Amino acid sequence: MIDDLYSGRVLMLAANIPHLGSLPAPQASIEKTSRLCGSRVKVDLVLDGDRVADFAQEVKACALGQAAAGVLGEGIIGASVAELEAGRDALRTLLAGGEATPPERFSALS
Repeated sequence: MIDDLYSGRVLMLAANIPHLGSLPAPQASIEKTSRLCGSRVKVDLVLDGDRVADFAQEVKACALGQAAAGVLGEGIIGASVAELEAGRDALRTLLAGGEATPPERFSALS
């Protein structure tokens, strides 16, 4: 089971997280810590209208958290707020054991 959990794809995403760091003048920032494992992610964001214009993230997480940050980082620039919300909702459904199709730019979540 652990081999399935930490597949080559997960490890590749975890090793190549885009947009690491912080933005000098973000419009919004948030930091979240997992109650389950203590993983921590801080996100800085700049929007242009309803689309992401700039993004940075600081990630202190296990391989799964790093992989999720990798997927987000790969697809977030240019994403609309609606795509972000759809990706969030799909991920929640998938983590709860359901079936969902994330937006194309976040398809690696499935």
